[in-house]
Amino acid sequence: MQNYELIVERIAKAAGLEKEEVERRVEAKKAKLSGLISKEGAAQIIAAELGINFEDADLKISELTAGMRRVNIVGKIISMYPVREFNKNGREGKVLNFTIADETGSTRVVLWDVNHIELFESEKIKVGDVVEIKNGSTRENEIHLSGFSELKKSEVVMDEIKTGAVVSEGSLEEARQGQNVRVRGVVVQVFAPRFYKVCSSCNKKAVVTVGSGESVVGGGEYRCPEHGVVTPGDRAILNFVLDDGTESMRVVMFSDQIKLVVAEEDLKDEVKAAAFRDDFMGSEIYLSGNVKRNQLFNNLEIVATGVEKVDVEKLIQVLSD
Repeated sequence: MQNYELIVERIAKAAGLEKEEVERRVEAKKAKLSGLISKEGAAQIIAAELGINFEDADLKISELTAGMRRVNIVGKIISMYPVREFNKNGREGKVLNFTIADETGSTRVVLWDVNHIELFESEKIKVGDVVEIKNGSTRENEIHLSGFSELKKSEVVMDEIKTGAVVSEGSLEEARQGQNVRVRGVVVQVFAPRFYKVCSSCNKKAVVTVGSGESVVGGGEYRCPEHGVVTPGDRAILNFVLDDGTESMRVVMFSDQIKLVVAEEDLKDEVKAAAFRDDFMGSEIYLSGNVKRNQLFNNLEIVATGVEKVDVEKLIQVLSD
């Protein structure tokens, strides 16, 4: 909804209309299309009908969505990661990641061009600087720059920035790939938990290799990329389906989030796991997470970052204030 409101503001300013008039046109367009598009989509159509083009305008971080091209944005660098070298399929190169923020949120920027990376290696651009990005593209919730993109230091002063990730509060129907969302819904299906092996030292996934050890039936060993052969531990993955009245969507929870609703060791006990699923089913929750595309099934799902059961009495109090 925050993204929708920003689009409405831009349309109103560019067309010289009141926000209420823009919103009336959006509702009329949505009704004409039988509600098959979101408010954001209807607003984009209204903008096109009015001849308003957002391509050359500087966007706010909260306005970014997956799959955008020719992204122009200004942000303050709040963190930077070391340059990494890679050799993939015979192609050598470098990649650099850093995070920028503005008054609406923060996002990661990925550099693939050596000329852009050199600006950081030579410290012509560094953490704390405000930068201008032209002609970038978005993948998931990141901005990627190619050799055709522009990157330079900006004279813009940014004192007020929001360092947290942009979170859209709306409906599942309006959720888009790459968004961080917070929605309220009911758990309508809970699947049996699955487990995978991790290194007991760093908790990274441990993979089975063929060897002479006895860790796995058949002579395989569990190996961690950092710690070598290890005796692994178990980590759980929990999947459930959330419905908010507009759409249903599958949710994926990993260990750090699972402990918000159940002790992970309880999921290894068949009786306790079944009791948890029965109790969790039908629960009304607030869910925070990132919208991803499941490549296997080609549908959207949410990777949970937070789960909170709805406190009915607290909700009644908020609604009555």
